[in-house]
Amino acid sequence: QVVGRHKPTETDPKPNLYRMRIFAPNEVVAKSRYWYFLSKYHKMKKTTGEILDVNEIVEKNTNYVKNYGIWVKYNSRSG
Repeated sequence: QVVGRHKPTETDPKPNLYRMRIFAPNEVVAKSRYWYFLSKYHKMKKTTGEILDVNEIVEKNTNYVKNYGIWVKYNSRSG
């Protein structure tokens, strides 16, 4: 989980917080993916924003597996 926001300015002293659950192998990759997705959804770049918190979310019950995958195969008509 990564939490970030715009850097506070005189016009906007308390900007909105944006929280995302990012699935990544480590903290560096999680921060990078956070800025990638945030730039797509909101008009914000890494230079105009700041990361406030990075937390690792652990599973409550590890007795069963919740992950699943989908395999899609199709015939392309363009190549």
